[in-house]
Amino acid sequence: MINQTAPASKANAIHPKISDELPNSSGSEYRISTDLSSELRVATLVYFSIQQEFNHISKAIKAGATPKIDGISPLLEALVASVIRNPAAGVWLARLKSKSSYAHRHCISCAILCAVMGRQLGLDSDSMFQLGLSGLFMDSGKLLLPDRLLRKIESLTEEEQQEARSHTELGLKAVKRAGLPVQVVQVIQSHHERFDGSGYPGGLTGSDIPLYARIASIVDCYDAMTSPRYYATPIPHSEAIMKLASWRKSLFQKELVDTFIQAIGLYPPGSLVELTNGEVAVVSEFRPGMGRKPELTVILDREKKRLPRKKVIVLTGKEGNIDIAKNLPPDAYNLDPEAIF
Repeated sequence: MINQTAPASKANAIHPKISDELPNSSGSEYRISTDLSSELRVATLVYFSIQQEFNHISKAIKAGATPKIDGISPLLEALVASVIRNPAAGVWLARLKSKSSYAHRHCISCAILCAVMGRQLGLDSDSMFQLGLSGLFMDSGKLLLPDRLLRKIESLTEEEQQEARSHTELGLKAVKRAGLPVQVVQVIQSHHERFDGSGYPGGLTGSDIPLYARIASIVDCYDAMTSPRYYATPIPHSEAIMKLASWRKSLFQKELVDTFIQAIGLYPPGSLVELTNGEVAVVSEFRPGMGRKPELTVILDREKKRLPRKKVIVLTGKEGNIDIAKNLPPDAYNLDPEAIF
């Protein structure tokens, strides 16, 4: 793994039960060292490289061969380095829904968001790497499920649900000889366990579920809810966050849900929003602590016409000033947030 400079400043206190479990953590947070625009260019190259290498891994798994992780490791190291410099770029890419098929895009998005979670928790680069690798491989068993199951629009029968749940076992078999760290193997096996014991395959509860699996389960659920699938339409980010918040202490651990929300924000980078004055903007910068006051790049005027020059504003939150009125779907007004920069 690459060596990174140690986290720089004191972070918000982490729940004692979580902090006791965190490996290689100094209880600190990282400084953002690059602007979103420049980091996004670097992160995009890394994203496409991971996508290409993961295609080779997917073909190996489907062919029954042992997937090789040598090629993906340096790319994930570069991803971790990018997330450490500025996680907003990774979050932006993770939320794009047009990069590839759901199965492949979901795996890469989960890798990014797991690394972002690790950064928010103050983990070192080696631990963030393992979390990212966990996100990439946790649903690898789904590559071995039949298309009729993955593409079914109607609700699955009880028998089909059991077949779908077998992807955890299939994933373990697929990567058995790949030399993955034990923490990654645990995530493949346990990312569908739930904090209250309602998950599978073991019905584990609380801290009996490995920490990385508890983290990955939140990421997996969020990305699935916000992605288009054959049997479900995506829900907006704000609605997904509300659902996750309502599942604290039941399906997921409260402290980890709070950490995830802090990490990606109420208005993640790349989100399209309509302002109270009728203008349309894209969230062009987000840093932990901004809350409801992210930096915005206004791209449409009040009549929803393209501005000749982009206008950057920072919300103040003061009464009477411009504020965010509502979230917009990513393709609203035929806009492409990906092309803003």
